[in-house]
Parts: sequence; structure tokens; C-alpha cells
Amino acid sequence: MSKRFCEVCGSDTEHKEVMKQKPSKYGKSKKEQFKAFLDGFFSSSSTSIPGGASLELTDRYIVCAICGKATKENHGSEFQ
Repeated sequence: MSKRFCEVCGSDTEHKEVMKQKPSKYGKSKKEQFKAFLDGFFSSSSTSIPGGASLELTDRYIVCAICGKATKENHGSEFQ
């Protein structure tokens, strides 16, 4: 955890990093989900994080340990 300024709390508080999956650009039908699977399977970018999720499919959030406010912080080209 790291100390950062929280706008809600108004002071420096402990924050943790959380990775969440981005919403799918594909629909909810089985056909669309199969397309999403194939797109991920054959993706030329095999860079992944230890959890096995591709960085292109995840968002990075910083969450305050006191109030729980989540702030999206995607830095770097891997999050684009």
C-alpha cells in the first residue's frame, strides 16, 4: 500500500492498487462471446500480468483504504 492524498477524506491515506477487467466490446450472446474468446486466444500481444489477464483487457484503479473511493489510473501504453 502507498500513501496518497484522497479528495474525499481530505488527507493522506493508505491506497491499494486494484486491477479490474474492462467491459467487453462484444455482446452477451454465445456467438459474440465465442468471437471474444477467439480474439483473445489469437491476440498477437501475449504480455500478461501474473493473474493471467492481458493488460489490454484490464483497468488499473487506486482505492482509498478509508473511504473506498476508486480512481482509475491507467498510465503507460500497455493500458491504451
